[in-house]
Amino acid sequence: MKLAGQTCSVVLGAAGRVRCEPGWHLGPEWWRGLQDFDLWFVWVGRGRMKVNDTEVPLRPGTCVWMRPGQRYEAEQEPAARLGVNFIHFRLQAAGKNLALSAFNPPFEVMRTRQIDLVDTMMRRVIELRSEPATGVAAELMGALLMALAGEQSAAADGEAPGLDHHHRDIVLQAAAQIRESPGHVPPIAVLARKAGYSVDHFSRIFLKVTRSRPQDYVINARIERARQLLAESNLTVGMIAEALGFRDIFFFSRQFRQKTGQTPTEFRRGLRGI
Repeated sequence: MKLAGQTCSVVLGAAGRVRCEPGWHLGPEWWRGLQDFDLWFVWVGRGRMKVNDTEVPLRPGTCVWMRPGQRYEAEQEPAARLGVNFIHFRLQAAGKNLALSAFNPPFEVMRTRQIDLVDTMMRRVIELRSEPATGVAAELMGALLMALAGEQSAAADGEAPGLDHHHRDIVLQAAAQIRESPGHVPPIAVLARKAGYSVDHFSRIFLKVTRSRPQDYVINARIERARQLLAESNLTVGMIAEALGFRDIFFFSRQFRQKTGQTPTEFRRGLRGI
């Protein structure tokens, strides 16, 4: 890949997905021990981070490309605990590690408009790290870095669609709520009223920020969670349908098939080789 004018590849380090505990904060002992790059992505919650002498808000969609030698301190709002994906990595060129001081990341802090894409890609990198195909994880991480750098460059050039930050934050918080608990999403009218908008205005802003209508976003979040539960749990199809808020198992099966091309039972059997 080519990043910040250099042809390089990614070497992965530690990675994970966490929901920060009550009372969590990031103190000096952490950044003083940082020895590689660390990409952070906030998928839920609110907080603030001090980057050297500048304080930046942490909201869903915030990405931070941290590097050794910089100062990072953070805390979360007690009523809105942070959920964070993190991936440590180094960059190589011609088979050798690039000196960290010799590479200038294309961004340090940015707010991505591609929340679902970034979250999905990072989660997949985290999953693949524990499998033999670590090369695939590294390539996927490289693609993610290039996508974020491209988005940041487009925004700097004024290509990103304008939207008031307050409105964007409200929509991103609603989207994070949907992704976190897809089976317990309030009606769209309730989400709109909580945001202080009419349903039509809320839907227009939601579409502009997420590129998806609220109703479609909820369905996609439920189907994605259903895929996880079918793969990782022994819950019956009926129990999954109920947990995710579908009115009955038949409606769940129909929507699952529309989105995946398989019924829930077929999907599970394919995973388990039955």
